[in-house]
Amino acid sequence: MLFVVLFLAAQVVAGVLLAFTLRRAVLLVGACLPEGTLRAAPGPSSAASDNTAVGAVPLVLVLVPCRNEAASLPGLWPALDRLDYPRERLRLTLVDDASTDQSPELAEAWTQSRPWARLLSLPVNVGKAQALNTALAAELHPGFAPDMVVVYDADHRPAPRALRALLPAFAQASTAAVSGQMRVANGFASPAAAYAMIESLVNQFVTMRAKDRLNLAPALLGSNCAYRLTALQAAGGFRGGALLEDSDLTLAFAVAGWRTHFAPASISEHQAPLTVRGYVQQHLRWNRGFHQVTTGRLGALWRSPRLSLPLKIELSFFAFGYADRLALLAALLFTIVDALRPGTFGFPVVVWGIYLGLPALEMIAALLLAREPGGAYLRLVYVPFFFVLDIAVAAWSSAQSLLHRPLRWRATERPNAGEAA
Repeated sequence: MLFVVLFLAAQVVAGVLLAFTLRRAVLLVGACLPEGTLRAAPGPSSAASDNTAVGAVPLVLVLVPCRNEAASLPGLWPALDRLDYPRERLRLTLVDDASTDQSPELAEAWTQSRPWARLLSLPVNVGKAQALNTALAAELHPGFAPDMVVVYDADHRPAPRALRALLPAFAQASTAAVSGQMRVANGFASPAAAYAMIESLVNQFVTMRAKDRLNLAPALLGSNCAYRLTALQAAGGFRGGALLEDSDLTLAFAVAGWRTHFAPASISEHQAPLTVRGYVQQHLRWNRGFHQVTTGRLGALWRSPRLSLPLKIELSFFAFGYADRLALLAALLFTIVDALRPGTFGFPVVVWGIYLGLPALEMIAALLLAREPGGAYLRLVYVPFFFVLDIAVAAWSSAQSLLHRPLRWRATERPNAGEAA
């Protein structure tokens, strides 16, 4: 009986890994499909009241949340000044989340000479999601009701056309939000930054590109992202306390019948952590954030009658985030035991080749689709080390969630402030 249980456990783990691999294969094929004309789809009834007809210039509210970003803000100001958008149709609010450095003073000095921008200082630290909610509540009134809300993080540098390139997809009444491209600007600066660059390119130029083409709800990203105000309000705003408020909204919009899109023509650059420690801290937060998303939205997703089965399956894969890393740990244990005592688990070794082969193809495809220079391909040598590190981070974050360890905000490691200035 024990032998049967062990054998079945190994086959279940193999099945999980093959399921993730099949998903990667589908998305890889989807990413290589030619881009077609976006098909309009009926959205929730609230979309009908928006003043976002094709040809109109939407009224846009840009929100820039920040906390202790004095090193990054000087580099942000020129990028915001260069945004190619009519200032009479644009309002920008810098939301300072109770910074303890010089961020408020820098923001106040910059906004004084720009009538289209202002600073909102929060008295206590509430986190990014709640800071955005507070800013929305403070800015919206009968005399000002924007069509779109756009979010840029303080460490991002949007290109001049970044904001405009987010808006065309909103011509469809069903569109709730659009994410632009987030490029790692320092991908050649260190091994950690190089892996972050490769990981980001795969996520955007394979996963999100394919999901946009296949109508499978491409994920929203935390910066360089535009929201239809009526859709955001219908979803209840940003989920307070969420570590991944963007991922949470991806599921919330899908359950409500809205669509999300990926706009690679909208480009915003940012700096990835340079050290292994910074990389680990960032991925721990992302993993814990996905645990929140899974517990908060997955049930409603499967109960929704309006979602297709393929969309439910894909969003479930998305919500589980890095869960395949845990299955990989179990597979490693089964394989080691089978090597020491043949036949104990009977784990099919061929699964290893299949599971590890697809990501290699994804990385090559992402670099090709993003038209990266030859030097980016040389950075693939760092992938095995950081992939193993990813597995360890997934295991550690899962243990923290199971033990109900409190979620603490930590500032993302920033490169030297000199680049921003």
